[in-house]
Amino acid sequence: MAVNFVDYDVLNEGKTLYANQAGAIDDVINAIIRMNGQLQEGWSNETARAFVQRIDSDHIPKLRNAAAAIQEVSDYINTYLANKQSEDSQGASAISG
Repeated sequence: MAVNFVDYDVLNEGKTLYANQAGAIDDVINAIIRMNGQLQEGWSNETARAFVQRIDSDHIPKLRNAAAAIQEVSDYINTYLANKQSEDSQGASAISG
């Protein structure tokens, strides 16, 4: 028979870690956007425009997708945790002493 064990503390840690990492990527995105603004002020030619445009059109969307994917993992763990806790509490209430 398969063992069905859920450590709620580990799930909470995982949910929080994934959410924090998604937030960290958001922080990276914001730092890059700020830096690009500074670059545009201090580096003004066709190469600079192409560089910043490439970051904005190619790299930033990929980073946003990564953050969203990692947040999705956190959301999944959170939903699983809530459902499992609900199942467990319903099972526990069926036991009468």
